[in-house]
Amino acid sequence: MLLGAAVLSLVSCSRGEDLVPLGEPSGCDPLVPERCALPWPSGLFQEPDEAMPSGLRLVLSDHTLPVTTDGIQLRPDAYADKDGYSTLSPLLAWFGEVDLEGTIGHDAIEAYLEPGAKTVIVDVQTGERVPHFVELDMSAREGERVLILRPAVPLRHGAQHVVGIRGLSLAGGGPVPVSPAFAALRDGHPTRDVDVESRRDVFESVVFPALARAGVARDQLQLAWQFTTISRDNALGRVLWLRDDVLARVGSGGPPYTLTEVEEGDCSVEGEHIARTVYGTFTSPLYTDVDEPGGVLTRGPDGMPVYNGDKEVDFMVRIPCSLVEEPGTGGRVIQYGHGLLGSLGEGRSGYLSELIDANRWVLISQNWTGMSELDALYIPLMLAFDPSDFHTIPDRTQQGFSEWIAGLRMILGDLAADDALASGGSPVIDTALEPVYYGNSQGAILGGAYLALSTDLRRGALGVGGMPYSLLLPRSADFEPFLEIFRSTFADGRDIALLIAAIQTLWDPGESAGFASAILDPLPGTPSKQVLMQVAVGDAQVHTLGAHIAARAFGASSVSPGVRPIWGIAEQQAPFEGSALVEWRYSDGPEEPHVNVPPDKAMDPHECPRREPAAQAQLTVFLETGVVEQFCDGPCEGTRAGLCD
Repeated sequence: MLLGAAVLSLVSCSRGEDLVPLGEPSGCDPLVPERCALPWPSGLFQEPDEAMPSGLRLVLSDHTLPVTTDGIQLRPDAYADKDGYSTLSPLLAWFGEVDLEGTIGHDAIEAYLEPGAKTVIVDVQTGERVPHFVELDMSAREGERVLILRPAVPLRHGAQHVVGIRGLSLAGGGPVPVSPAFAALRDGHPTRDVDVESRRDVFESVVFPALARAGVARDQLQLAWQFTTISRDNALGRVLWLRDDVLARVGSGGPPYTLTEVEEGDCSVEGEHIARTVYGTFTSPLYTDVDEPGGVLTRGPDGMPVYNGDKEVDFMVRIPCSLVEEPGTGGRVIQYGHGLLGSLGEGRSGYLSELIDANRWVLISQNWTGMSELDALYIPLMLAFDPSDFHTIPDRTQQGFSEWIAGLRMILGDLAADDALASGGSPVIDTALEPVYYGNSQGAILGGAYLALSTDLRRGALGVGGMPYSLLLPRSADFEPFLEIFRSTFADGRDIALLIAAIQTLWDPGESAGFASAILDPLPGTPSKQVLMQVAVGDAQVHTLGAHIAARAFGASSVSPGVRPIWGIAEQQAPFEGSALVEWRYSDGPEEPHVNVPPDKAMDPHECPRREPAAQAQLTVFLETGVVEQFCDGPCEGTRAGLCD
């Protein structure tokens, strides 16, 4: 019906008539009449608001987002406090089954500058083209595969961007169809459609001129549109408030704590690495309305969170034998972040025990509130019944960031002087040594955000991570059960792709993507940062494309010699200081599919880099000194069999 109405209102008008648009705005974008919210993201859903940092506010209608198979219309209320779209949002369009011949692949990103590039993203203020790649959503069924443009670097915050598409053909032959609405705008044909005419001014003053300056002729265009990205203040203002408030409340000594169990190890036993494991809880400020899955951040009159009492947070501390056998000189604190929907218990892993023993590090681990085993039941149920509540995940994750900030202050403060963290009468922690962070998988995806936010951390190692989630999910074997939930919740793959794209704007403050600019350009009151990223080619859980985007955003270099060239990431000869990306390639690992589906999980090297002796040696030097060394004999290559099975 939507398509038919759009065509009728457009073709009933002839050029040159003195027309007055009829009716009220539909709340849908007529440029892609088959789907209300496409193309995404769109300036159609942004309205002026001087109270917002970007001068705009997202305003989605009650029917912009998809409807579930149970007839539930997704609510737009979670977007109402956003002043723009994620800087790493995928850009979606629909033409039918498109032939990708001649488009920009993720292995040829440099083609974005070609004069005849079929897709162009332009930063309106700078006039520069944005590097990106193009793909179809191959996780969807045939006939439902949207066209996706993925930025290869984060877009600038609070900046207007224009997208232009030209020269595409259908898989069955012939050019892709141009919608009546876009044809009317492109060709200057007046209509009676208020959705079209309300946009004519911005197309004439912004869209077509920006593309013309970028070398794209108006008459070549098959689709074009504009949107403005979220400002950094709007994206991160609330989580920055949380950080500053929790630091003020816990002070330099950290929050009150209670030790609940002390587990003694026997360092005389061969192969034993842990002298003592200490369990406890600490009292941390609560900023969500309830302390359980489904909770949302509180909100005061100024839009900032409100302190809502306290909660108890579990923690675990691991003290290695090396600090007990040679007391008197304390070690460094390392915070460890667990993987997907896991728990603090991951800090007991054997390779971590060996690592902290070899380096005289004291490990502290907590659950990631919002993305831990305690959320593992809520998340699939929410996605199945009403994904409108997705914002509860990043809201609780931001609460979790505040807890990690409090936990680090605790172990650097009062807990460091506790008898349970002493040996031979001396503390096992040297608080003069800067703490460091290490996380793998989800611990790296969330860890990049936490590292950027922390005032106490300068260096962190992110194993097998990347960003944004909207790129990682379809390429992850871990997402397959959730994808099946989506397929039962939505009848059409185009709606699934739209939902994944839309929630990226909500997810930003709860994962690395929202903090992409904050490693090179630190947040207020935050020290400079260095990041070491260690990843595996063919990872079936966290695709290396996400690591490449993160590395570009972080200003990281690839350690020479790399296993392959990576666009936009310069190789640098070790040793050097700064941030770095190191890829491992395994001869018995899977190939990376060129499309957005996971590699073969049966040969997954996801667990391998953290167990590589060369990677551990590199990580040690980096976390201790900030220097990036190369411990591989040539490119970092090997076999996964016996290492990470």
